[in-house]
Amino acid sequence: MLNTILVSLALLLGVILLAAGGFVAYRYFAPRHTPKIMGEYAIAELFSLPINGVKQWLLIRGVDRRNPVLLFVHGGPGSAHIGILRNFQKELEKYFVVVQWDQRGAGLSGNEPVPDETYHKEQFVADGLEVTRYLRERFQQEKIFLVGHSWGSGLGYILAVRHPEYYRAFAGLGQMSRDGEVLAYAETLKVARAANHREAIKELELLGAPPYKNIPKVKGVLHQAEPGHEAFAGSMVRFKWSEVLGGDSKYIKIANLVVKELLFSTEYTLTDAAAWLKNKAHSVNLTYQECNDDLDLYQEGTGFKIPVFFLLGKWDLLTVPGGAVALMETITAPQKEIIWFDTGHEIHWERPKEYQKALIDKFNNLPRSFQT
Repeated sequence: MLNTILVSLALLLGVILLAAGGFVAYRYFAPRHTPKIMGEYAIAELFSLPINGVKQWLLIRGVDRRNPVLLFVHGGPGSAHIGILRNFQKELEKYFVVVQWDQRGAGLSGNEPVPDETYHKEQFVADGLEVTRYLRERFQQEKIFLVGHSWGSGLGYILAVRHPEYYRAFAGLGQMSRDGEVLAYAETLKVARAANHREAIKELELLGAPPYKNIPKVKGVLHQAEPGHEAFAGSMVRFKWSEVLGGDSKYIKIANLVVKELLFSTEYTLTDAAAWLKNKAHSVNLTYQECNDDLDLYQEGTGFKIPVFFLLGKWDLLTVPGGAVALMETITAPQKEIIWFDTGHEIHWERPKEYQKALIDKFNNLPRSFQT
């Protein structure tokens, strides 16, 4: 009897190992692709373009290529979305031609060498404009919709306020404003004290308010600071506790979700998935100071010629919503509104149905002059 059980277990283990090996081999060798969408006018494409000297990748999906184009600008810089967001935009694909863009050095756009000196705000702006121009010309649309998350909300804000002639409306998820790290540190420490989280309080008080100088050596930090970017380690200590306290994702484990999407993504090979985190870490090391710490959207201007929407998570400790609320109060626009979600920073992953519905409702009910 015991021998029979042992043989059965050995066979089961063998089958599991064989299946796992087959899956790894398939994911390693299978070419990148995005699943087809059925329909005469459907579009589902994954491809690269030369953008300002760097090969950058786009994922374009929609049930009808005649629908308005919606460009999604990911955060980080470096948190590329081509391989991890397709399953969370299916409703949007019914109403828009949804475009995911892996920015220079991120995701698929980091597979080839990118000069370090080109990782800066104005270069990202120039790249965003080139992507916009390509989409306008290809789909013969004078204006497109623009959505940005986290750093993407900062980049999207800049594109929209500088070039309203290219966009129908702008929506910022986890909208940036200014003094981002100062606000994030203060609010994270406040939440830690309210929760009486002694370890978080100890490390945050030791760290001190920005600019960080007394950076403790702690475990559980996602990205390590590269030489020349030591101050970035302080932001990672703060981020660790923002995440632990629910300020990144309140109701889900975002790391588990991202790993799952990367593991099964057809848009990324297994090699691409493994490189995703490395590319992300390098990008954010090079850009965090300029594109997060020092970013001041008030300096870009607050007078918009297009509708502006901020989608904010009330528990967000990364881009603290109070900063976006204050910014919105100063904005003038044909239409402006804040939409609140019971989430942390990752609105589109924590509440994908509500997030998509909000965009569909707001974008489809703009004043007539912004519909074309």
